[in-house]
Amino acid sequence: MSKSFCLIIFASLSLLTESVAQSDSYIVKPTPFSSRIYNEFSPVFYKGGIVFCSDQSGNSLVSYKDNQNRLFKIFFVTKKGSSGWTHPEILAKEITSAFNDGPATFNENGNIIYYSRNNSIENSMRNITDTTNKLGIYSAELIDGKWTNIKPFTYKNPLYSFCTPALTPDGERIYFSSDMPGGYGGMDLYYCDRRNNEWDQPVNLGPVINTPKNESFPFAYKYGKLYFASDGLKGFGGKDLFYTQEINGEWIAPMHLDSAINSSADDFGIVIDSTSENGYFSTNRRKTDDIFSFSSAPVEFTSCDTVKENNYCFTFYDEKQRLIDTIPVIYQWDFDDGIIHIGKEVKHCFPGPGKYAVKLTIIDELTGDTIAKRVEYKTELENINQAYISSDKVGTVDKSMSFKGVTSDLKGIRITDFFWDFGDGFKQGGQSISHTFQKKGEYTVKLGLLSLKDSLGVVGRKCVIKKIKIN
Repeated sequence: MSKSFCLIIFASLSLLTESVAQSDSYIVKPTPFSSRIYNEFSPVFYKGGIVFCSDQSGNSLVSYKDNQNRLFKIFFVTKKGSSGWTHPEILAKEITSAFNDGPATFNENGNIIYYSRNNSIENSMRNITDTTNKLGIYSAELIDGKWTNIKPFTYKNPLYSFCTPALTPDGERIYFSSDMPGGYGGMDLYYCDRRNNEWDQPVNLGPVINTPKNESFPFAYKYGKLYFASDGLKGFGGKDLFYTQEINGEWIAPMHLDSAINSSADDFGIVIDSTSENGYFSTNRRKTDDIFSFSSAPVEFTSCDTVKENNYCFTFYDEKQRLIDTIPVIYQWDFDDGIIHIGKEVKHCFPGPGKYAVKLTIIDELTGDTIAKRVEYKTELENINQAYISSDKVGTVDKSMSFKGVTSDLKGIRITDFFWDFGDGFKQGGQSISHTFQKKGEYTVKLGLLSLKDSLGVVGRKCVIKKIKIN
């Protein structure tokens, strides 16, 4: 259906924003393998268990230690039964040095490790408080059950620290923390991209993320999300956990995690499972560094609007035509897009959003002379202020369909999270996602969006739906 113009009239529709305070609730508790004597921190998932750093002395392979300066090693625990854990053990003697080892990160297959380590490890009896023995990043490859090919990261400088590495799920980017020159102060976050099987030059994440203090312990989650710890961004005190995301080449302002996870103590070293609902993090709220687990309630959206179709088709007529009804005339409409229509009342569809000018010329049909020129009217057409789901409307059983959350028409809103519901509840996903329907019928696909907090600390929520038919 087209809209009527009395020369040019149009209306704009807006999508209501559901603004609610951040309501994520977490159940947080210490893990059984965290002691009250030693320090445990920086958990990562590995082969059905957890790899973490600890200064506990059990199973230590080093020949030097003292109670004041205990060394950190890389430990491994696995699940035992429904709720128990095995006793922590050194991950591998091949990558255990006489100094500090860890934290670590693994590729998706678990056969490549990148980890922090003191650069100089030749003399196990040297002074471990020597501040000139900086941390570097090293890698190793698991071959026939042993870690081999231990080598330093491409970028290494004995004058500065390179530590807390984190690989992205696809292994094509590595994040780390360093105090190398050219940063914003303290430890800054950097990344290197892999190109032709080599690591590109380090890139500083910039002043949106890095502060004059310290940013470290990155965790690269899927969908391009990056979690990290900072004692320079505004938080509850000490190190706090934040997450950000790179959108169109720019990092969004860091989002502060829920108060159940962040405390007035140091909170850092987070890892999250594939459901986005469970994970682990480090905290010293019990006076030693401990690893806590957390689980969160699923995110819900209470009201969803049907995606509205943008309509650029209108009916045009001259409201003053009755004044010249006695003269045979031609009404010539010029729509500024290369199309001219003739008639007292015409329909025209503009190609899309943009600025347009419409001219009406009234011509004497007998002489061809111009009788009148209506004033040139200018207007700007815009898409409806909404998010929408870009996908086919019809799909096939057992054949994957692609869906994309398009947010370019949301003015003044910075989206941080995408949640998709294909009939089994909202689950976090990326801006683009695929889904396979296993039965014929009509389905309602829902897209929920969270945006950055406003000046009052309120997180904006939007939700749209789209009907899909599966044959």
